[in-house]
Amino acid sequence: MKNYQHHADAANLMSLSDDGFVVLDRQGSILEISSQAASILGREREVVLGQSISVLPSLADVVGADTSMQRQDATLSFPNGRRALVSIRRSDASEDIRLIQLGDLDTFEYRRSKASGNMGRAGVNSAARNRTRPDFKAQRRLSPELNKVLSRGERAIQQGARILITGETGVGKTEIARHLHGSVTNANDPFVVVNCAISDPAEIVAQLFGDDDGSLGYFEQAAGGTLFLDEIAELPMSAQIRLLGYLENNETGTSHRKINENARVNLISATNLDLRKLSSEGKFRSDLYYRLAIMDLKVPPLRQMPALIDHLSHRFMGTLNQRRTSSMILSKRLRGALQDYSFPGNIRELLNLIQKAAILMEDAEDMDELIGELIEPVSIEAGIENFAIGSSDLRAEVKRFEREIIDRAIKLHGSKRKAATALGVDIGTISRKTSNSNEHNEDGINPPHKQTSTRS
Repeated sequence: MKNYQHHADAANLMSLSDDGFVVLDRQGSILEISSQAASILGREREVVLGQSISVLPSLADVVGADTSMQRQDATLSFPNGRRALVSIRRSDASEDIRLIQLGDLDTFEYRRSKASGNMGRAGVNSAARNRTRPDFKAQRRLSPELNKVLSRGERAIQQGARILITGETGVGKTEIARHLHGSVTNANDPFVVVNCAISDPAEIVAQLFGDDDGSLGYFEQAAGGTLFLDEIAELPMSAQIRLLGYLENNETGTSHRKINENARVNLISATNLDLRKLSSEGKFRSDLYYRLAIMDLKVPPLRQMPALIDHLSHRFMGTLNQRRTSSMILSKRLRGALQDYSFPGNIRELLNLIQKAAILMEDAEDMDELIGELIEPVSIEAGIENFAIGSSDLRAEVKRFEREIIDRAIKLHGSKRKAATALGVDIGTISRKTSNSNEHNEDGINPPHKQTSTRS
């Protein structure tokens, strides 16, 4: 690599490997970084390219100040949950270039188990989860709304406050809880997840607080770490009473034995329901709600954070491409269709759509068929959410809402004629209702689009 002149060619070659690569000059500046390496490190390639290795502190510590070392290996864990074997190579003391190779250990374990025939369903799912863990560092830069949620949660858990995470199904409440846990603990501290939607009250009580025969409950198992109570709204009333007793007196079990007060437990709960409303209806104890929700973190739905859609799609594709013989690429039009979709299932639904697209694009005859198979043409629910409330001119508001649906359908399907088919009306109706604008080309695949309404 003494005559390292063609960085673009080198980047293309490096992209053929599942490992990540970082190329440094003698001064420690990043000459090249592969997309795989950027993904493992949880950084954007364009941001770190040309910067000093010091912008990647974990790698900088391994590289060190001694540029004469010819070979060096280390195992690192990164904040985004990825683990890598890091190898640094130089050919001789006069070499101006150093190559850092990052082997994704989760990918290696997955492929090793698969090759040996020991890969069960649990192993496949575990490997997939590790590689699709969110890159919150990048997401925070893209979404001020999410950054605000995470920042508040980090401050709360650092101060020992109990946290309630609320939001629609699929927004990533468990991953946010895992991130908050990692912000105040180390890799060896327990993160115990409890699904409170267990029909048998006696079973959930025993699981939470243990039995009189001495078996430990989840609170004791989570000592020194974090207990995450998912679906907290489904907790049976008898278990709510026991949980309230624990929070007030630090007691567990029917024998009222005390949990070690020095073994602190971070308590995070989550639900997609309105606990305040349930409390007012007598379906959830209000005194328990106020003890659980010292900090109530409301996670925005994905449709309110559109900048994350491309980012998440790219990460999900990266996971899928590790199992494909040819890389999956989303077309500009399909990416536009995803941007226009309301995602009632949020991040979980986006992952499902990317997985489905990877299957369907192999035999879909055209983009219209693929988009039609993947998503609904228009999300009426999203439109209703954005419908202007409080206007005295109902006719004007209905007309505005109707025009917004038509505009989105035209953008989604590429022409007025196809939009008319999708909406179940004739082309004359679409033409008449859009006659005051020439912004859509009849047959354009990606026509320009402007918002024709102002949301209040």
